[in-house]
Amino acid sequence: MLKPNVRICIEDLVVKAYLGVHASEQQNAREVLVYLEYEYKSPASDNLAEAVDYRLVRDKVLAAVENRRFALVEIMAGTILDAVRSEPRVLRILVKVTKAKALKQAKSVAAMLEWNLEE
Repeated sequence: MLKPNVRICIEDLVVKAYLGVHASEQQNAREVLVYLEYEYKSPASDNLAEAVDYRLVRDKVLAAVENRRFALVEIMAGTILDAVRSEPRVLRILVKVTKAKALKQAKSVAAMLEWNLEE
């Protein structure tokens, strides 16, 4: 039987990073929300070793961006995408980084990036 791919979603992962183009934004780390989807071939059995463990993915994200300095939200999103893409079993990634209160008139600003092995 052909098994479909699995899509894992990590919603609202809170990371601490310095994010923004203004000097004041680079002085204090802020909480940034990360939404992440990744897809891989379904495991053949109920064995964690055959899965792409979401805890390990979370750790890759945190190691890549926590306490780092970024001027642009899209560069932070790309750094996260690259960290997750280093897992060889991952076939597709969607990452969204949300910076709260970036504009007075908006709740937040977000950058979304997507990568697909087949493209």
